[in-house]
Amino acid sequence: MRNFKDDYRTKINPNPSIMKSVIFTRTILLTPALFFSIVTCYGQDDPSDQLVGKWTKALNERSITFTFSSDNKYQVEFAGDAEIDVYGSYMITGTQITFNDEGGEYSSDEPGAYEFKVSDTSLTFTQVDDTVYGRSMLVVGTWSRASPE
Repeated sequence: MRNFKDDYRTKINPNPSIMKSVIFTRTILLTPALFFSIVTCYGQDDPSDQLVGKWTKALNERSITFTFSSDNKYQVEFAGDAEIDVYGSYMITGTQITFNDEGGEYSSDEPGAYEFKVSDTSLTFTQVDDTVYGRSMLVVGTWSRASPE
Protein backbone atom coordinates (compact mmCIF):
# COMPACT_ATOMS: atom_id res chain seq x y z
CA MET A 1 0.00 0.00 0.00
CA ARG A 2 1.21 3.48 -0.88
CA ASN A 3 2.13 5.79 1.85
CA PHE A 4 0.67 9.25 1.12
CA LYS A 5 3.19 10.89 3.42
CA ASP A 6 6.15 9.48 1.48
CA ASP A 7 4.65 10.56 -1.90
CA TYR A 8 4.09 14.06 -0.58
CA ARG A 9 7.65 14.36 0.73
CA THR A 10 9.08 13.14 -2.55
CA LYS A 11 7.17 15.71 -4.56
CA ILE A 12 7.94 18.57 -2.20
CA ASN A 13 11.51 17.61 -1.38
CA PRO A 14 12.98 15.84 -4.39
CA ASN A 15 16.47 14.46 -4.51
CA PRO A 16 18.89 17.42 -3.97
CA SER A 17 21.11 16.47 -6.93
CA ILE A 18 18.07 16.38 -9.24
CA MET A 19 16.93 19.75 -7.90
CA LYS A 20 20.36 21.30 -8.59
CA SER A 21 20.26 19.90 -12.11
CA VAL A 22 16.78 21.36 -12.72
CA ILE A 23 17.81 24.79 -11.43
CA PHE A 24 20.99 24.72 -13.51
CA THR A 25 19.06 23.72 -16.65
CA ARG A 26 16.45 26.44 -16.15
CA THR A 27 19.16 29.02 -15.60
CA ILE A 28 20.99 27.94 -18.76
CA LEU A 29 17.77 28.10 -20.80
CA LEU A 30 16.30 31.31 -19.40
CA THR A 31 19.42 33.50 -19.23
CA PRO A 32 19.90 33.76 -23.01
CA ALA A 33 16.18 34.37 -23.51
CA LEU A 34 16.22 37.21 -20.98
CA PHE A 35 19.39 38.67 -22.48
CA PHE A 36 17.90 38.52 -26.00
CA SER A 37 14.71 40.26 -24.81
CA ILE A 38 16.65 43.07 -23.17
CA VAL A 39 18.95 43.60 -26.15
CA THR A 40 16.07 43.51 -28.63
CA CYS A 41 13.98 46.06 -26.72
CA TYR A 42 16.95 48.31 -25.96
CA GLY A 43 18.19 48.22 -29.53
CA GLN A 44 14.99 49.59 -31.04
CA ASP A 45 15.22 53.23 -31.95
CA ASP A 46 12.67 55.63 -30.59
CA PRO A 47 10.91 57.25 -33.58
CA SER A 48 11.25 60.67 -31.97
CA ASP A 49 15.04 60.22 -31.83
CA GLN A 50 15.11 59.33 -35.53
CA LEU A 51 13.01 62.39 -36.34
CA VAL A 52 15.53 64.89 -34.92
CA GLY A 53 17.41 66.79 -37.60
CA LYS A 54 16.74 68.65 -40.84
CA TRP A 55 14.44 67.35 -43.57
CA THR A 56 13.88 68.90 -47.00
CA LYS A 57 11.16 68.79 -49.62
CA ALA A 58 10.31 70.71 -52.78
CA LEU A 59 6.83 72.21 -53.02
CA ASN A 60 5.78 74.31 -55.99
CA GLU A 61 9.42 74.53 -57.09
CA ARG A 62 10.43 75.96 -53.74
CA SER A 63 12.73 74.21 -51.26
CA ILE A 64 11.44 73.81 -47.71
CA THR A 65 13.39 72.76 -44.63
CA PHE A 66 11.59 71.14 -41.68
CA THR A 67 13.84 71.03 -38.60
CA PHE A 68 13.05 68.91 -35.52
CA SER A 69 14.99 69.32 -32.28
CA SER A 70 15.33 66.89 -29.38
CA ASP A 71 13.38 69.23 -27.07
CA ASN A 72 10.20 68.64 -29.15
CA LYS A 73 10.43 71.90 -31.06
CA TYR A 74 10.21 72.36 -34.83
CA GLN A 75 10.59 75.08 -37.40
CA VAL A 76 9.76 75.39 -41.08
CA GLU A 77 11.83 77.53 -43.40
CA PHE A 78 11.00 78.34 -47.02
CA ALA A 79 14.18 78.94 -49.03
CA GLY A 80 14.69 82.47 -50.22
CA ASP A 81 13.40 84.50 -47.29
CA ALA A 82 15.12 85.64 -44.13
CA GLU A 83 12.63 84.53 -41.48
CA ILE A 84 11.49 81.27 -39.91
CA ASP A 85 8.06 80.83 -41.49
CA VAL A 86 6.52 78.60 -38.79
CA TYR A 87 7.82 77.33 -35.47
CA GLY A 88 6.24 75.43 -32.63
CA SER A 89 6.24 72.27 -30.55
CA TYR A 90 5.33 68.69 -31.33
CA MET A 91 4.14 65.72 -29.32
CA ILE A 92 4.61 62.09 -30.38
CA THR A 93 2.36 59.21 -29.34
CA GLY A 94 3.40 55.95 -30.99
CA THR A 95 3.63 56.77 -34.71
CA GLN A 96 1.42 59.85 -34.51
CA ILE A 97 2.75 63.38 -34.23
CA THR A 98 0.74 66.48 -33.30
CA PHE A 99 2.02 69.90 -34.34
CA ASN A 100 1.19 73.02 -32.30
CA ASP A 101 2.32 76.19 -34.08
CA GLU A 102 3.60 78.90 -31.75
CA GLY A 103 4.63 81.61 -34.19
CA GLY A 104 5.79 82.64 -37.61
CA GLU A 105 4.06 84.21 -40.59
CA TYR A 106 2.16 81.04 -41.52
CA SER A 107 1.37 79.74 -38.02
CA SER A 108 -2.08 78.61 -36.95
CA ASP A 109 -3.88 78.34 -33.62
CA GLU A 110 -5.21 74.88 -34.50
CA PRO A 111 -3.14 71.74 -33.87
CA GLY A 112 -2.58 69.19 -36.64
CA ALA A 113 -2.14 65.42 -36.26
CA TYR A 114 -0.28 63.12 -38.67
CA GLU A 115 0.96 59.55 -38.84
CA PHE A 116 4.66 59.40 -39.62
CA LYS A 117 7.20 56.84 -40.71
CA VAL A 118 10.90 57.59 -40.52
CA SER A 119 13.93 55.80 -41.95
CA ASP A 120 17.58 56.78 -42.24
CA THR A 121 16.96 58.89 -45.34
CA SER A 122 13.22 59.63 -45.54
CA LEU A 123 10.33 60.87 -43.45
CA THR A 124 6.75 60.35 -44.61
CA PHE A 125 3.66 62.05 -43.17
CA THR A 126 0.03 61.05 -43.68
CA GLN A 127 -2.73 63.35 -42.46
CA VAL A 128 -4.85 62.14 -39.53
CA ASP A 129 -6.63 65.30 -38.38
CA ASP A 130 -5.71 68.80 -39.51
CA THR A 131 -8.17 71.52 -40.49
CA VAL A 132 -5.39 73.88 -41.63
CA TYR A 133 -5.15 73.44 -45.40
CA GLY A 134 -1.79 75.16 -45.80
CA ARG A 135 -0.08 73.04 -43.17
CA SER A 136 -1.52 69.79 -44.51
CA MET A 137 -0.35 70.68 -48.05
CA LEU A 138 3.11 71.35 -46.66
CA VAL A 139 3.48 68.41 -44.27
CA VAL A 140 1.90 65.48 -46.18
CA GLY A 141 4.31 63.50 -48.32
CA THR A 142 7.88 62.33 -48.17
CA TRP A 143 10.77 64.44 -46.90
CA SER A 144 14.47 63.67 -47.40
CA ARG A 145 17.07 63.93 -44.67
CA ALA A 146 19.19 67.02 -45.33
CA SER A 147 22.91 66.59 -45.77
CA PRO A 148 24.95 67.71 -42.76
CA GLU A 149 26.28 71.23 -43.17
